[in-house]
Amino acid sequence: MEKATKSCTSTNSSGSYANCQSGYLAVSCSCGNSASWEIKSEKTCHCANQDWTSARCCKIGKK
Repeated sequence: MEKATKSCTSTNSSGSYANCQSGYLAVSCSCGNSASWEIKSEKTCHCANQDWTSARCCKIGKK
């Protein structure tokens, strides 16, 4: 059995959406002045009517 590795990164964007780069999935989001967020299409964080949005993005790979 091969060991798995986890690689994570964060991305920030002005506005209501933050997208993870190719191969990464959104695992959590953060929004300006709001605790309400959702993950759309597995790789996009959406925070309604916000001035900034941040996405924590991770991928699992083989060692």
